[in-house]
Amino acid sequence: MSTGTKPGLQVRTAQRRNGAASAAPLPVAVATRTIVLFVGVALGAIVLLALAYTARSILTQFVAAIVLAMAAEPLVQAFQRRGLSRGQAVGISFGLLVAALVAFGYILLAPLVDQSTRFIHNAPQILDQLSNGNGRLGFLEQRFQIVERAKDVLGSGGIGATAVPARAAVGSVVHTGSALVFVLFLTLFVQLGGRQWYESLVGLVPERGQVRVRRAGEGVSTAVGGYVSGNLLISVIAGAVTTVVLTATSVPYPIALGLVVAIFDLVPLVGATIGTIIVGVVALSAQGVVTAVIVVVAMIVYQQIENNVLQQFVYHRTVKLSPLAIALSVAVGAQLGGVVGALLGIPFAGAIKVVSSELIAWRRGEDPPAFV
Repeated sequence: MSTGTKPGLQVRTAQRRNGAASAAPLPVAVATRTIVLFVGVALGAIVLLALAYTARSILTQFVAAIVLAMAAEPLVQAFQRRGLSRGQAVGISFGLLVAALVAFGYILLAPLVDQSTRFIHNAPQILDQLSNGNGRLGFLEQRFQIVERAKDVLGSGGIGATAVPARAAVGSVVHTGSALVFVLFLTLFVQLGGRQWYESLVGLVPERGQVRVRRAGEGVSTAVGGYVSGNLLISVIAGAVTTVVLTATSVPYPIALGLVVAIFDLVPLVGATIGTIIVGVVALSAQGVVTAVIVVVAMIVYQQIENNVLQQFVYHRTVKLSPLAIALSVAVGAQLGGVVGALLGIPFAGAIKVVSSELIAWRRGEDPPAFV
């Protein structure tokens, strides 16, 4: 009788040995060059992020200039279709923009100076009434003793305590004005050379993908330019309506307040509300509760028309974003870049939508749906 191992047992033993051998971990070797390359890319990314954060103010102004150049591009192309060169078309467009700004300032200058002078002239009387608890703002002194609190604040630091905030305010105004001038001329340079830069970037793409890249770029330009020009038009309408309402209700400083509302109305979602609060406070202090209610109701009615008609036309015809996407883009933009970020949030979201639609269509091997 044989005492040897059975053939089936030998097979199973061999299988277990092979399985154990296959389950053994394999050594993984990473080349030194790969590690150095990874570390270099990571450090380079950190340095670029640090530089971008340091120069965030300049980058924000540059982005604003690009957006304004996109908004003016349809006008430039209209002049080019009439036979003008790119430089001539840009020069005429820039000249028209400067002329419009000068005319706008000239129209507002005289009323603003007159209304500001009257306000300064009436300021002592208003302060006297406030100190005695009289007038429409007298309740601030009667209930909250605002005059005594203001005297305590000024007395604790003296005149020198108010000099620093005053200098800071003047410096802020000068800085904002210089930034606006810089953005204006940067927009001119972007218009002059931006097309060549764009064509150079498109030329770097393989020939089979240039059509898609060019189409995506045109879609982004259309979305951003349409949004900016439409938003400016809506703000002008808001300022004009405010001026008419305040003039009809005999509220002082109608043109100045209309300009304030137009500026705040540029900020999506919350700008019109802030402007309404400012106008309502002025109407309350100048004409009383009844006039203030009339003014606020009129502005709320206009805001409903603006939100449900004008803005729907602009946003859905240009960026084609849902209300949720608009709210999120404004919130994220405000968190990252303040007021400028809130202004640029919606056009950036529209640009991202155009690019993502083109990428999805490219993966599927088809053309994207028409954006506009």
